[in-house]
Amino acid sequence: MSIYPAFIGGFRSGSTLLVNYLGLHPSVSAIYETKFLADLLRITRLLLDEDGRGQRELVMLADWIGDPALSRENAIEFLIQRSLEDISLTQKVLEGSVPDGKAPHERYALGSNHILWTAPEAMEAIGPFLEEVRSGGRPGMLLPALASGMHELFSLHAGREGKRYWINKTPEILRFIPELCRMLGRVRFIHLIRDGRDVVYSSAGLNWWTVAAGAKWWKIFVEDVRAEAPHHRNDYREMRYEEFVADHAGSLRKVLGFLEIEGDPEEIIRAQERHAPGSTSAAEALQREGRWRSGMSYGDRDVFKTVANDLLVSLGYEKNADW
Repeated sequence: MSIYPAFIGGFRSGSTLLVNYLGLHPSVSAIYETKFLADLLRITRLLLDEDGRGQRELVMLADWIGDPALSRENAIEFLIQRSLEDISLTQKVLEGSVPDGKAPHERYALGSNHILWTAPEAMEAIGPFLEEVRSGGRPGMLLPALASGMHELFSLHAGREGKRYWINKTPEILRFIPELCRMLGRVRFIHLIRDGRDVVYSSAGLNWWTVAAGAKWWKIFVEDVRAEAPHHRNDYREMRYEEFVADHAGSLRKVLGFLEIEGDPEEIIRAQERHAPGSTSAAEALQREGRWRSGMSYGDRDVFKTVANDLLVSLGYEKNADW
């Protein structure tokens, strides 16, 4: 079995089902959602500002929260508070006191979140990293401090399942491939890509964002990840959502092969179906493919075309803007 950690990323693209499948393997511990980790990685990017990535991240964050005058210091404090809030919110979701934000058809054997540490344990693990951030004195210690906290939490989670290999799924995590590789050494990455119109239609329907914001962030995410991919040819794989839902077993077999994990895809799929009947149905999933056609207004289509049609075409989902 591979000793390399792995990360799965992608928005509304089947990543939760995929990580559930992998987490049903007897040796693989699935860890998700850890949105706070993406924000902590964003902080390191802001502070290190290597190759201009920090300044770009600041501009993107300022646009996201609607504050064009956002300072680096205020951005960092905002991200610290958001990461702490996410840790607390995840605990509440796991306890069932707060809804998980998933659509009704999304049913998973391991749940919509799978975290086996407590909020206080997470706060303690990331404490040294936050101290480094707030002290502002040792930028060279930022990534090692974050890596130490992540190792602590992920090892705790996997140990409580009695498993020795972990895979993390967090939608935005693959935007931080450079930082993750510096923290962990060799890492494997699985990027799930879906027709951006379905991504935006689905996520806007869950009140994540507007069509314009969704199209913009879909484009940023896909393009950022793909720009980094050539530097990690042996450790990066793309999977299309449409291929995955049409052939669960075949797609899972390819993923296991990429990760160098032996396992029976059919057995894993049967285990998921026992826990969440109907969740493995390709026919049901295919019914959700192309829903933008009946649900997206012509005005919203024009917005999407303006923002992200070039990426849609480059990915092969359309030939031009005549759709």
